[in-house]
Amino acid sequence: MAAVIAVVAVVAFAGGGSGSNSSNSSKTVGKPKGTGKKSGSSKDSAGESGKVRNSTPQPDWEPHTGPVPILEYHVLGAPEGKVPYPELYVSRPDFRHQLEWLDGHGYQAVTLEQVEEAWFENGTLPKKPVVLSFDDGYRPQFTFALPQLRKHGWAGVLNLKAEGSDLYESNVKAMINAGWELAAHTIHHLDLTELDSEGLSEEVAGSREILRREYGVPVKNFCYPAGQFNSTVIAAVEAAGYVGATTEIPGYATSKSPYELARFEILGDSGVSGLEGDLASGP
Repeated sequence: MAAVIAVVAVVAFAGGGSGSNSSNSSKTVGKPKGTGKKSGSSKDSAGESGKVRNSTPQPDWEPHTGPVPILEYHVLGAPEGKVPYPELYVSRPDFRHQLEWLDGHGYQAVTLEQVEEAWFENGTLPKKPVVLSFDDGYRPQFTFALPQLRKHGWAGVLNLKAEGSDLYESNVKAMINAGWELAAHTIHHLDLTELDSEGLSEEVAGSREILRREYGVPVKNFCYPAGQFNSTVIAAVEAAGYVGATTEIPGYATSKSPYELARFEILGDSGVSGLEGDLASGP
């Protein structure tokens, strides 16, 4: 049976860590049902399966140690009725046009793991790499983003809450099987800067343990909920064994700050022009 999205209000986080984005202190726009359900197909929502082209390095890729843009998406589709944080909804036509613009201007999407392999392990990347990241685990990330990226031969990064996601276990596995990277986004999407040491460890290290156990993948990267972090949170992320962590600091991600990786947040009013403006702003 298909998962039903239950959209409810979410209390905004109080305060902000270094690098936080105060304009949108909470990024959970609904309260989904949870992962671990067995229902659903092993194929993606386009009826296809198998790895996409860019899930493995291509012959024309080259060494790359410079900055890379990371885009941040949440819900794909129009909000129905009154919803919290409607600005986080990107229309499906806009999303398609953004992918077409990227492809038409020579960009190719890769995973964050592939970027880190190029930065730190002599790996290779396309000439104009970009990372497409999707936070929280909303249903359209499987039903719409996955097949749209597949058309371009691209994989994305799913920043998944270990509990409270719209996605079935089979959905997440289909995304992984297509070449997507699975990254941790805590267990309960809390403001990590407000937790004690025990709670912080549970959310940071515990979420990695859950995802690794459930999906059998390394889970090398972390995404700070709502971009909230400080030096204590960074230390916990590093201690948990993550290679890097993404923020909501606008800009290009660089190898110099692996636990403070910048991202461009794509909003409902961004369109193609907003995306183009973000990418033109750096590095």
